[in-house]
Amino acid sequence: MFSERLGQAGRSPLPAVWKERKVSQEKAFAILVSDGSACLEELGRKLENHGLETVTVESRTEFAGLLLESHPELILTSTTFPEGTWSEVVDMARKSSVPVNVIVVGQRVDIELYVRAIEYGAFDFMLPPFETDQLSHVLRVAMADVRRAREAHALEEVA
Repeated sequence: MFSERLGQAGRSPLPAVWKERKVSQEKAFAILVSDGSACLEELGRKLENHGLETVTVESRTEFAGLLLESHPELILTSTTFPEGTWSEVVDMARKSSVPVNVIVVGQRVDIELYVRAIEYGAFDFMLPPFETDQLSHVLRVAMADVRRAREAHALEEVA
């Protein structure tokens, strides 16, 4: 699996392999917008175990460039990260040229934040520990939803 942290010194903001990625590829792709915590690193490993390719970014600038070039199916974001918040990630995802689902990842139970995130447009809100059954269910439903949305989007473009 290809998973790495972007933005290291001397690195291109977008690996060449992602510049060539096509929206219709079989393997799903997720961007993790991280606050640098071990929580998102663990989640990235679990996503890869579920067959997703992942890239982790830690800034709004890195995220914006990768979103434009790679057309991920899923975005999993910390509630806060350097240069931004989950709501900015949702806003940027809404403006994507293809549908994408955003899952907000909290560090603790916060019902108000959960409600705000869902009302604002996040697909779901998750907390660690990321149990296999729960994660499998969330990923299955999120992927089915984004596939339906992309099919509808493609039909609208043809019409």
